[in-house]
Amino acid sequence: MFNWNNVTVRHEPFPVFYIRELLPATLYRQLAETFPLLSLFSFRKTLGNKYLLTEAEGDCFFDFISSHAPWQKFYNAIKSIDFRTQVLSFVRSQRNETLNQQLDPDLISRFEFSVLPTDGGSQRPHTDSPRKVVSIVLSLMREDEWHEEWGGGTSICRPLDQKLYSNYSNQYLNFSEVEVIDTFPFAPNAGVMFVKTDVSWHCVTPINLADKAALRKTVAISLYHRDDE
Repeated sequence: MFNWNNVTVRHEPFPVFYIRELLPATLYRQLAETFPLLSLFSFRKTLGNKYLLTEAEGDCFFDFISSHAPWQKFYNAIKSIDFRTQVLSFVRSQRNETLNQQLDPDLISRFEFSVLPTDGGSQRPHTDSPRKVVSIVLSLMREDEWHEEWGGGTSICRPLDQKLYSNYSNQYLNFSEVEVIDTFPFAPNAGVMFVKTDVSWHCVTPINLADKAALRKTVAISLYHRDDE
């Protein structure tokens, strides 16, 4: 199901993989056309200006998955041992010894839906939970639903205060406290994949398109250490 070939790699300050055409075109289109309605999501102000639908919502999440065949297929794939093996094999293929030490094969996988509105939607700077090992943020937009010039890309950043740079515990910062190093475009069927480190600072800077009706829609796929459950 997943194409790991069309990839651009950035190694510093932490490994980031920008993958185009991650899913087969037909499945991607089916998922984008059946993305859950915003009414199913919960607003998460502490994370930024964003909405989430996760497994923690229980029936709301699982009822949606079970009632939409493309999402049930996607869910089954993400939960499979084969998917976790693919991710670990891909990351190990980059020949980074630091990564190899982290990639415990006894991991769990899950994904969550995320929506950012165009009137200030954002994800505050952070480095991810210490229990998280690998993340993939995949855009889920219908054709012509979003234009790259609107922004919404995933940015790598670093704190202005160097004392805050090492952040394995995942302290959140405000945008005024960081500088953006690079931004990966928010494009159809493109995934931003990275490994959790103590300096894996990333964010989505505020989107200010109040005259646009679109929503920035993604799924965030993650591998976790099993004792996070």
